[in-house]
Amino acid sequence: MHELTFTTITENDRNLFHSLMQSYAAELDEHQRRNTPPDILTRWTDSIINNQHDHSRCLRLCYDGTEIIGFLYGKIDQPEDKGYKRSGHGYIMEFYVLPEHRRKGYGSAMLSYLERFYSEHGVNDLYLTADPVTGKPFWEAMGYTATSEFSPDNGQEIYEKTL
Repeated sequence: MHELTFTTITENDRNLFHSLMQSYAAELDEHQRRNTPPDILTRWTDSIINNQHDHSRCLRLCYDGTEIIGFLYGKIDQPEDKGYKRSGHGYIMEFYVLPEHRRKGYGSAMLSYLERFYSEHGVNDLYLTADPVTGKPFWEAMGYTATSEFSPDNGQEIYEKTL
């Protein structure tokens, strides 16, 4: 692994991010026995891109040299946010490492980057919902603990960690 670079998404990267989201959604769909309709996936992806310049959000593509590794997306919950939230907490919304790059240290390096973002913004308490197949083992290895609470938004168990 070389030194990783993290970039925001430009118009030139839009198609790449859409492709990553398709792979990510397909994996989640397989694990949860569902099928995300293409129009919903497109709206979801565009919404993520369109909100990336909000100072309370961190959306980055991750590269090792010129090779794409995955992406991360987190935000600091605000009182006006909709859905399940913990105001002032960091929420790891989406986190994806391409399957061929897993178990090589990329995920932990990407997480360190995201945790630094939260720390630099004065946020110490983080939470996420974990995919039960690939997410749960990773997040537990990274020090996140299950709360026995489930998100009303996606039905997945909530994990948390204090930095």
